[in-house]
Amino acid sequence: MIRPVSATTEGALRAAMTRLLEGVPQHTDDRLTISNLAREAGVSRATANRAEAILTEFRSAEARFRKGSISALKARIRELEAELRTARGGEMADLRATARTLAQQVQALTLHSVEQTAAITALQEQLAQVGDPKIVPFRRPPRNRKP
Repeated sequence: MIRPVSATTEGALRAAMTRLLEGVPQHTDDRLTISNLAREAGVSRATANRAEAILTEFRSAEARFRKGSISALKARIRELEAELRTARGGEMADLRATARTLAQQVQALTLHSVEQTAAITALQEQLAQVGDPKIVPFRRPPRNRKP
């Protein structure tokens, strides 16, 4: 016949079980195992095995915890994915607005360049008509070609 554990040992095992299930162990990692329960309570594994009622309660709580934690984690993943979609949507809107602004600036600079080219061409034609030897016509540098 298995000898029951003392009230002190039972109290230590219950306190250890509470700490493990709450995720705040003092002497072990947070894995929900009988070995960790015994170590957390400061008793041997053999002594912990004699506390059958506590072990049954611990295993039941562990099963509820594991089942609940999986669904809780999945719910948290869904929440984080929704937050990520929202954040990305905001970033994408900002990027689209920036791209539109840059495209408008490129278009304005292109038009300004065309106007300057036309003005330079007109001035060169006027210069050619005057024919003053002191004035040297402006020549465009060759465009840089990418290798």
